[in-house]
Amino acid sequence: MTGMRFDEKSFVVELEDKRKYDFLKRVETYDANIASAMRIAGYKRINQTERTVAFTFGEVTFSRSRWRKGNKTRCPVDEWLGLKKYMRFSPELVCHIAKMATAMSYRQVCHFVKEFYRLEITKDTVLKAVKQAGELLSEKEKFRFWLEEEPTKKINPKILYIEGDGVMVKSSDSARDDKRNVDLTHFLVHTGSKKITKNRYVLENKHEIIHTNYDKAKEGLLDYLYNHYDFTDETTLVTNSDNGKGYTKKVFQEIKKALGIKRHEHFWDPYHLHEKVKIFFKKYPVVLKELAFEAINSHKRELMKTVLDTVESLIADGDDEEYYNYFNFRRKILNNFKYTKPAKLRNLSSKGIGVMESQHRKITYRMKHRGMYWSLKGAYTMSRLIILDRINLVDDLFFGNWRKEYEYYQNQRLSVGYLREAKEQTIFKSRKIFQRAGKFTSLDRQKFKY
Repeated sequence: MTGMRFDEKSFVVELEDKRKYDFLKRVETYDANIASAMRIAGYKRINQTERTVAFTFGEVTFSRSRWRKGNKTRCPVDEWLGLKKYMRFSPELVCHIAKMATAMSYRQVCHFVKEFYRLEITKDTVLKAVKQAGELLSEKEKFRFWLEEEPTKKINPKILYIEGDGVMVKSSDSARDDKRNVDLTHFLVHTGSKKITKNRYVLENKHEIIHTNYDKAKEGLLDYLYNHYDFTDETTLVTNSDNGKGYTKKVFQEIKKALGIKRHEHFWDPYHLHEKVKIFFKKYPVVLKELAFEAINSHKRELMKTVLDTVESLIADGDDEEYYNYFNFRRKILNNFKYTKPAKLRNLSSKGIGVMESQHRKITYRMKHRGMYWSLKGAYTMSRLIILDRINLVDDLFFGNWRKEYEYYQNQRLSVGYLREAKEQTIFKSRKIFQRAGKFTSLDRQKFKY
C-alpha cells in the first residue's frame, strides 16, 4: 500500500507556526512577570500596543505593555528582545543578513532570505545591515583598548611571518572622481603552518589587518604585534611581498627595528616573481625562460645577467618600446635579485611563505568583477566583515560583551580630567592600555583620569 509522498515544505511551515506560537507565549509570560518589578521601580502601565517584527523564524505580530515614569516611557519586552524604536528586523536577523552579504550580492541575499527564511526584504535592507555592521566596527575600533578583562598572554615565536599586499577594487565615490579605484591595504601575520591532513595545512596564530588607509593599516599591524607578541634575540622575522610601493623591504625593515628583532629574511613573492618572468620572456625563446628560472632557483645572479644580455642582443635596432620594457625588467630583477633566494638556501621552510594570494581570494571573489563598485567606507566595511566572517567573529561584533561595556563608556560622556557624575560602583575593572614599545599607561575607570 502506497500513500502520499511526505511534504517536507508543509512540515517546515507547521514547525514555523509552532515556533511563532511558542514565541508569543514567552513574550506574554515575560510581560506578566516583569510587571511587578516595573511597579516597584515607580513605573505606571499606560497601555498595550502591538508591534510587527521579522525574526529568523518568521514575521510575528506581538502585543506588549508600555510603562511610564514621569517623562520616561519604556517597553520592557522590546528591551528584552533587543529592539530599538522603529526596528522592523530583529538583531539576530540583521546579523544573519550581514553574514550572507559577505558571500553574495545584495540582491542574491534577498532571494536567499525569501527562499529559506520566507521573508520579503529589499536590497536596501541588506545595505542597512552592512552599514550597521560598519558602525559597530567603528565603535569597536574606538573601544579596542577596553575589550579584554586581562592582558593577553603573549606569544613568543621562533619565526614570525608577515606578508603585505594591496587589493584594488573599483570605486563609486563621487567625491573621488580623480581616483576610480580603492586600494585596500592587506597585512597577514602568522607563526607558521601546521599539517592537519595529508595535503592540507593551516596557518597558526593567523591574524589579518585590512584597511582603505595604508598608514592606519600599518599602525594597526604594529599595535597588534606589540600587544600579542614577545620577541627575543632568537626570533626571526620572515617577510614576503611583491616589492610594490608600500611593501618593499625597507617598510618591513622599519617594522623589524620597531620590534627589536635581529634577523630578517625578506622574499620577493614567488607568485608575482614567476608571473613577471613568464610575461617578460613570452616573446623570446623558451630556453631563455627556463634558464631564467634556473638562475632564480639556484640563486645564480651571473646566470641571470647572461640570460638578460642574450635578450638584449635579440632586440631589434630602433625598437625603443621593447628596449624600454627590457631595461625596466633588467633593473628590477637585478636590483631585487637577493630577495629571490629560495627558502631552502636560507635554511628555512617554504611552508607558510607566499600565502597572501590565497588569503586575497575571499576578498576578491566577493568585491571584484561582476560590475561591482564600492565607496571608500563601503569597501572598508565589507572587507573587514569578510575577514570576521571567516573566523566566526561576526556574532561577537553584533552581540559581544564589549557592547555593554561600550554603552556604559559612551553614556558617561568621557572628557579630559575627572568625569562628571561618574558611577561609583561598576562591574568593569580598571585596565592597562598597552602602547608602543611595550609601554603602557594606567587608566582609572572610576574617575576616568589619565
